[in-house]
Amino acid sequence: MTAAPRTKSLRKQKTEALGVLLPGGGIKYATDHDRNVMKGMPVGTPISMSPIGDRRNLKHHRKFWKLIELGMDYWEPEWAFVSDSERWIAIEAANKTAKMMAEMAGDPSLYENVTKQIADRSAEETLNRMATRRKSRFDAELIKTEEAYLNRVMIKAGFYDLIPNPDGGTLKQRWSIAFANMDQGKFDAVYRGVAGVIWNETLQQHFADEHEMEQAVNRLMEY
Repeated sequence: MTAAPRTKSLRKQKTEALGVLLPGGGIKYATDHDRNVMKGMPVGTPISMSPIGDRRNLKHHRKFWKLIELGMDYWEPEWAFVSDSERWIAIEAANKTAKMMAEMAGDPSLYENVTKQIADRSAEETLNRMATRRKSRFDAELIKTEEAYLNRVMIKAGFYDLIPNPDGGTLKQRWSIAFANMDQGKFDAVYRGVAGVIWNETLQQHFADEHEMEQAVNRLMEY
Protein backbone atom coordinates (compact mmCIF):
# COMPACT_ATOMS: atom_id res chain seq x y z
CA MET A 1 0.00 0.00 0.00
CA THR A 2 1.26 3.49 -0.75
CA ALA A 3 0.10 6.79 0.64
CA ALA A 4 1.33 10.00 -0.93
CA PRO A 5 0.31 13.65 -1.15
CA ARG A 6 -1.83 14.37 -4.18
CA THR A 7 -0.13 16.46 -6.82
CA LYS A 8 -1.29 17.99 -10.09
CA SER A 9 0.87 15.60 -12.05
CA LEU A 10 1.46 12.02 -10.95
CA ARG A 11 4.52 11.92 -13.22
CA LYS A 12 6.17 14.58 -11.04
CA GLN A 13 5.34 12.76 -7.81
CA LYS A 14 8.55 11.70 -6.11
CA THR A 15 7.47 11.20 -2.50
CA GLU A 16 5.51 8.31 -1.07
CA ALA A 17 4.98 6.53 2.22
CA LEU A 18 4.60 2.77 2.31
CA GLY A 19 2.85 0.67 4.88
CA VAL A 20 0.53 -2.25 5.56
CA LEU A 21 -3.18 -1.64 6.06
CA LEU A 22 -4.30 -3.18 9.36
CA PRO A 23 -7.77 -4.36 10.38
CA GLY A 24 -9.88 -1.38 11.35
CA GLY A 25 -8.08 0.99 9.01
CA GLY A 26 -4.80 1.48 10.87
CA ILE A 27 -1.46 1.62 9.06
CA LYS A 28 1.84 -0.01 9.99
CA TYR A 29 4.54 1.91 8.16
CA ALA A 30 7.21 -0.05 6.35
CA THR A 31 10.14 2.00 7.69
CA ASP A 32 10.92 4.93 9.97
CA HIS A 33 11.43 6.96 6.80
CA ASP A 34 7.87 6.26 5.67
CA ARG A 35 6.53 7.19 9.10
CA ASN A 36 8.46 10.46 9.07
CA VAL A 37 7.14 11.30 5.61
CA MET A 38 3.60 11.14 6.96
CA LYS A 39 4.50 13.00 10.16
CA GLY A 40 5.81 15.84 8.02
CA MET A 41 2.46 16.35 6.31
CA PRO A 42 0.20 19.12 7.63
CA VAL A 43 -2.97 17.91 9.32
CA GLY A 44 -5.77 17.72 6.79
CA THR A 45 -3.54 17.09 3.78
CA PRO A 46 -5.42 14.95 1.22
CA ILE A 47 -3.66 11.69 0.37
CA SER A 48 -4.18 9.02 -2.24
CA MET A 49 -3.83 5.32 -1.40
CA SER A 50 -3.19 2.45 -3.77
CA PRO A 51 -1.98 -1.16 -3.48
CA ILE A 52 1.61 -1.77 -4.60
CA GLY A 53 1.02 -5.38 -5.67
CA ASP A 54 4.16 -7.33 -6.53
CA ARG A 55 5.96 -4.53 -8.40
CA ARG A 56 8.62 -4.31 -5.70
CA ASN A 57 9.79 -6.34 -2.70
CA LEU A 58 8.75 -4.48 0.45
CA LYS A 59 11.44 -6.21 2.54
CA HIS A 60 14.11 -5.02 0.12
CA HIS A 61 12.69 -1.49 0.41
CA ARG A 62 13.10 -1.71 4.20
CA LYS A 63 16.64 -3.05 3.81
CA PHE A 64 17.59 -0.15 1.55
CA TRP A 65 16.58 2.40 4.18
CA LYS A 66 18.48 0.49 6.88
CA LEU A 67 21.55 0.61 4.62
CA ILE A 68 21.10 4.39 4.34
CA GLU A 69 20.70 4.60 8.14
CA LEU A 70 23.88 2.59 8.74
CA GLY A 71 25.95 4.59 6.27
CA MET A 72 24.75 7.90 7.63
CA ASP A 73 25.57 6.88 11.21
CA TYR A 74 29.24 6.45 10.27
CA TRP A 75 29.47 9.21 7.66
CA GLU A 76 31.65 12.18 8.55
CA PRO A 77 31.19 14.60 5.64
CA GLU A 78 33.92 16.84 4.33
CA TRP A 79 32.35 20.03 3.06
CA ALA A 80 33.70 21.83 0.00
CA PHE A 81 32.62 25.45 -0.18
CA VAL A 82 33.78 25.96 -3.77
CA SER A 83 32.93 23.39 -6.44
CA ASP A 84 35.40 22.06 -9.01
CA SER A 85 33.40 23.70 -11.80
CA GLU A 86 33.44 27.08 -10.03
CA ARG A 87 37.20 26.82 -9.53
CA TRP A 88 37.72 25.92 -13.19
CA ILE A 89 35.58 28.83 -14.40
CA ALA A 90 37.34 31.35 -12.17
CA ILE A 91 40.84 30.26 -13.19
CA GLU A 92 39.95 29.95 -16.87
CA ALA A 93 38.38 33.43 -16.95
CA ALA A 94 41.33 34.98 -15.11
CA ASN A 95 43.85 33.42 -17.47
CA LYS A 96 41.98 34.53 -20.57
CA THR A 97 41.99 38.07 -19.20
CA ALA A 98 45.73 37.78 -18.49
CA LYS A 99 46.42 36.69 -22.08
CA MET A 100 44.31 39.54 -23.43
CA MET A 101 46.20 42.08 -21.32
CA ALA A 102 49.54 40.79 -22.61
CA GLU A 103 48.34 40.95 -26.20
CA MET A 104 46.95 44.45 -25.74
CA ALA A 105 50.32 45.53 -24.32
CA GLY A 106 51.95 44.28 -27.51
CA ASP A 107 54.16 41.77 -25.68
CA PRO A 108 52.73 38.20 -25.49
CA SER A 109 55.66 37.16 -23.29
CA LEU A 110 54.13 39.23 -20.49
CA TYR A 111 51.56 36.46 -20.04
CA GLU A 112 54.06 33.90 -18.75
CA ASN A 113 56.28 36.44 -16.99
CA VAL A 114 53.75 38.76 -15.34
CA THR A 115 50.03 38.64 -16.05
CA LYS A 116 49.50 34.88 -15.53
CA GLN A 117 50.85 35.06 -11.97
CA ILE A 118 48.65 38.06 -11.24
CA ALA A 119 45.60 36.30 -12.72
CA ASP A 120 46.21 33.07 -10.76
CA ARG A 121 46.59 34.97 -7.49
CA SER A 122 43.48 37.05 -8.17
CA ALA A 123 41.42 33.95 -8.94
CA GLU A 124 42.57 32.18 -5.75
CA GLU A 125 41.79 35.24 -3.63
CA THR A 126 38.33 35.49 -5.17
CA LEU A 127 37.64 31.79 -4.54
CA ASN A 128 38.90 32.06 -0.96
CA ARG A 129 36.59 35.02 -0.26
CA MET A 130 33.66 33.09 -1.71
CA ALA A 131 34.47 30.05 0.44
CA THR A 132 34.81 32.20 3.58
CA ARG A 133 31.41 33.84 3.02
CA ARG A 134 29.71 30.50 2.44
CA LYS A 135 31.39 28.92 5.47
CA SER A 136 30.15 31.76 7.71
CA ARG A 137 26.56 30.88 6.80
CA PHE A 138 27.03 27.11 7.02
CA ASP A 139 25.39 24.87 9.63
CA ALA A 140 26.59 21.26 9.31
CA GLU A 141 23.84 19.87 11.56
CA LEU A 142 21.14 21.27 9.28
CA ILE A 143 22.85 19.88 6.19
CA LYS A 144 23.48 16.34 7.45
CA THR A 145 20.01 14.90 6.88
CA GLU A 146 18.69 11.61 5.59
CA GLU A 147 17.47 13.25 2.39
CA ALA A 148 20.81 14.97 1.79
CA TYR A 149 22.67 11.71 2.37
CA LEU A 150 20.35 9.78 0.05
CA ASN A 151 20.88 12.39 -2.67
CA ARG A 152 24.65 12.20 -2.19
CA VAL A 153 25.07 8.43 -2.41
CA MET A 154 22.62 7.99 -5.29
CA ILE A 155 24.30 10.72 -7.32
CA LYS A 156 27.76 9.31 -6.57
CA ALA A 157 26.47 5.91 -7.71
CA GLY A 158 25.34 7.47 -11.01
CA PHE A 159 21.57 7.28 -10.49
CA TYR A 160 20.59 10.80 -11.49
CA ASP A 161 19.31 12.97 -14.33
CA LEU A 162 20.77 16.28 -15.47
CA ILE A 163 18.19 19.05 -15.36
CA PRO A 164 18.55 22.67 -16.53
CA ASN A 165 19.41 25.23 -13.85
CA PRO A 166 17.32 28.42 -14.27
CA ASP A 167 20.48 30.41 -13.48
CA GLY A 168 22.48 28.54 -16.09
CA GLY A 169 24.22 25.18 -16.34
CA THR A 170 22.70 21.94 -15.09
CA LEU A 171 21.88 20.26 -11.78
CA LYS A 172 22.09 16.59 -10.85
CA GLN A 173 18.71 15.31 -9.65
CA ARG A 174 18.65 11.82 -8.17
CA TRP A 175 16.19 9.28 -9.47
CA SER A 176 12.98 8.84 -7.54
CA ILE A 177 12.86 5.44 -5.84
CA ALA A 178 9.08 5.57 -5.46
CA PHE A 179 7.36 2.26 -6.20
CA ALA A 180 5.39 3.93 -8.98
CA ASN A 181 8.60 5.08 -10.68
CA MET A 182 10.94 2.10 -10.30
CA ASP A 183 10.45 -1.65 -10.68
CA GLN A 184 12.34 -4.32 -8.74
CA GLY A 185 15.00 -4.87 -11.40
CA LYS A 186 16.02 -1.22 -11.44
CA PHE A 187 15.79 -1.03 -7.65
CA ASP A 188 18.18 -4.01 -7.35
CA ALA A 189 20.71 -2.07 -9.43
CA VAL A 190 20.24 1.03 -7.26
CA TYR A 191 20.75 -0.99 -4.08
CA ARG A 192 23.99 -2.54 -5.39
CA GLY A 193 25.33 0.78 -6.62
CA VAL A 194 24.49 2.68 -3.45
CA ALA A 195 25.87 -0.12 -1.24
CA GLY A 196 29.11 0.08 -3.21
CA VAL A 197 29.38 3.84 -2.67
CA ILE A 198 28.63 3.56 1.05
CA TRP A 199 31.15 0.75 1.44
CA ASN A 200 33.94 2.50 -0.46
CA GLU A 201 33.33 5.93 1.03
CA THR A 202 32.68 5.06 4.68
CA LEU A 203 31.96 1.57 5.91
CA GLN A 204 35.13 -0.20 4.74
CA GLN A 205 36.82 1.71 7.55
CA HIS A 206 34.52 0.13 10.14
CA PHE A 207 33.73 -3.41 8.91
CA ALA A 208 36.00 -6.29 7.91
CA ASP A 209 34.25 -6.86 4.57
CA GLU A 210 31.01 -6.19 2.71
CA HIS A 211 29.44 -9.37 4.12
CA GLU A 212 29.89 -7.99 7.64
CA MET A 213 28.29 -4.74 6.47
CA GLU A 214 25.30 -6.70 5.15
CA GLN A 215 24.99 -8.49 8.48
CA ALA A 216 24.89 -5.13 10.26
CA VAL A 217 22.08 -4.00 7.93
CA ASN A 218 20.17 -7.21 8.63
CA ARG A 219 20.51 -6.68 12.38
CA LEU A 220 19.05 -3.20 12.04
CA MET A 221 16.06 -4.72 10.25
CA GLU A 222 15.34 -6.89 13.28
CA TYR A 223 14.72 -3.88 15.51
